[in-house]
Amino acid sequence: MKKIAAGITTLVYLVNYAVVYASPRNATVTFPGFGVDPNRRSVGDVVSNALKIVFIAAALAVLVYLIIGAFKWITSGGDKDAIGKARGTIVNALIGLAILALAFFITVLVGQILGINILGLPAIPTLNDTPTTIQPTN
Repeated sequence: MKKIAAGITTLVYLVNYAVVYASPRNATVTFPGFGVDPNRRSVGDVVSNALKIVFIAAALAVLVYLIIGAFKWITSGGDKDAIGKARGTIVNALIGLAILALAFFITVLVGQILGINILGLPAIPTLNDTPTTIQPTN
């Protein structure tokens, strides 16, 4: 049964060869809203992108330190000093996560006070917003 399913799947992929998800060789592909183009970007966009990168890198660092602490704990073999160091690594990672969340909150709060969207986050819908409907096209 698995061979039949694999054969059918392969056949479907081979039959749909006309669907290509790549761009032509000489085409210039631009993604609106991404990258730095001096003609279309402002300093605010660059700062916003830099802050996003910093927050993402910090969140990944917290994740890595949590994994390292967990690995140290698992491989400690019951040694109390090793468990204490592993616990310290995990606690420090959680403190870093709390600081990161506080920094994110302060950044968004300052942006709200100044009336700018510093991180370019989408607006949170409220109860007073009117719903939009999508009309089907024929």
